[in-house]
Amino acid sequence: MNIIEGRYISAGKKNLYVKILGEGTPAVVIETDWGGLSSEWQDLQYELSKYTTVITYDRAGYGESPRGELPRDGKHITTELYTMLANSNIREPYIFAGHSAGGLYVQLYAKMFPMDVAGIVLVDSITTENEEFDKLDVPIYQSTVSLPARMGNIRKMLELEKEKFSAQIIPILQNLYNGIQEDIKKQLITYQSEQGFYQALINEYDASFETYKQLKDIKMLPNFPLKVLCRDYKVMIDISKQIGIPEEEARVIEELWLKHSKSLLNLSTNSELFLVSNSSHSIHQTRPDAVIQAVVDMMGKMRGN
Repeated sequence: MNIIEGRYISAGKKNLYVKILGEGTPAVVIETDWGGLSSEWQDLQYELSKYTTVITYDRAGYGESPRGELPRDGKHITTELYTMLANSNIREPYIFAGHSAGGLYVQLYAKMFPMDVAGIVLVDSITTENEEFDKLDVPIYQSTVSLPARMGNIRKMLELEKEKFSAQIIPILQNLYNGIQEDIKKQLITYQSEQGFYQALINEYDASFETYKQLKDIKMLPNFPLKVLCRDYKVMIDISKQIGIPEEEARVIEELWLKHSKSLLNLSTNSELFLVSNSSHSIHQTRPDAVIQAVVDMMGKMRGN
């Protein structure tokens, strides 16, 4: 679409859209959630680039990047990222920041290519035990906003003709992004009005069970510096209540989420957990300063500052 600045770098059979800002080492690589876009991170990338090189990109099928080859499992995605970085002329090792499902991919990258990794920041990351949420006795949550429910709704919408799809999705997106910075809002609505964007999301979700298995099959994660950022329990309960989830269900969800976040500390003996006040699941948008501080602190220790 070419509505934002950046360049294309080969990731093997496909070229991926990449944006590189700043100078210095170690470079920071940002990995987004399922359905995440590099443009969500543009303000954070700009601020963080005052300290070092920062790399954002759109995975295959999202934003400015062309559709990728199937399956869209973790090893496939991680190998594409490895190839793109090798062709970027930005030398390793890197600090990886992975948001939500992006946290799975950076963990797998560290297991597959440990020599390229200096440290990891997990930003409200999901875990390989994410299916536990689907087994909770929270009926309203399960039928409305659980991952299976949301993916089911997306599949139904993808059956619509293009015009009907756009007529339904654009008002939803305008309401969703009401109040955010206008240039970012325009980019997100443009990208997320395309059916191909949602097919890419479905493809990654459908391969998630294989991704979990791949992570479990490689037992050891090298002992990197690891920071785990977790959302604000109370903020998420308030958000859940606003969309019709009973408070008792929201508490069950948030208790399991916190348990999962704490379990990520077991990935490294050099790990820290940060409960980020006043943040939602999208910590990079509601508390970008917390993400920046986590990365800068990690860099400072590496540089001996």
